Amino acid sequence: MTHDEDDKVPVIDIWDFLLVPLQGDITDSQAEALREATLNRIQTKGSRSLIIDASGLALVDSHLCALLADLARAAKLMGTRTLLCGLDPGVAQTLMEMDMSLQGIECVMSLEQAFSRVGIGYLRPQDESNGRLVRRFLDTHNSKPNPA
Repeated sequence: MTHDEDDKVPVIDIWDFLLVPLQGDITDSQAEALREATLNRIQTKGSRSLIIDASGLALVDSHLCALLADLARAAKLMGTRTLLCGLDPGVAQTLMEMDMSLQGIECVMSLEQAFSRVGIGYLRPQDESNGRLVRRFLDTHNSKPNPA
């Protein structure tokens, strides 16, 4: 099975998880290649989590939905947690109407929420005491002499 490089859906390594941003219309052949590439990457990298970002999808047909569910189940068997984010209301409604089970996939609203669920976020001081702590940390690490 050969695929044109331009037709591949990216599978992005970020620390110990994978990010799959789905964009536009995903063909059946692209979906099959995505499943194969993602599972191979999980095996070689030992990824703890897989985030599938569907915010760029134009539509989800029954084949793509079934493939995503199969991918999540296979990832789980390999010890990898799957999160799906960015479903718009129309896509969510379509999945419900098709009675498609996304068992094994944890659904969240946004990519930021998915990042948070896998332990990634940015440091935001909530009050003045936290702000001082953050500034002290940054001052300590930025004031070290250069070993040049």
